[in-house]
Amino acid sequence: MAVRSGSSVYVSGQGGIDLTTSRIAGDDLATQFEVTMRNIADALAKAGLTTADIVRATVYLSDRSLYGPFNELYRSYFQPPYPARTVVYCELNYGLLVEIDVVATDESKTYY
Repeated sequence: MAVRSGSSVYVSGQGGIDLTTSRIAGDDLATQFEVTMRNIADALAKAGLTTADIVRATVYLSDRSLYGPFNELYRSYFQPPYPARTVVYCELNYGLLVEIDVVATDESKTYY
């Protein structure tokens, strides 16, 4: 789900769930990350935006040991300057390894 408020679009937490089957896409971080980002991209596309418009991400990981591998995936997906980001470790629903919510905007961005 995504909500637009002015020039910002807020995408609720997305995980590695295949939206056509409603099942977790895989049991590994890379597969779940790929599907998570596809779900985010699809939500943003409905609002006329792309993942390049993301300015803020909150990442939920099911285990601290996933931080290093997640960072590699994140760096391969986004280009510098990266969106502002917070990472939280917690138990996720359905046995997911990663969940991400984002804020995107169609305004110009300034990085500090």
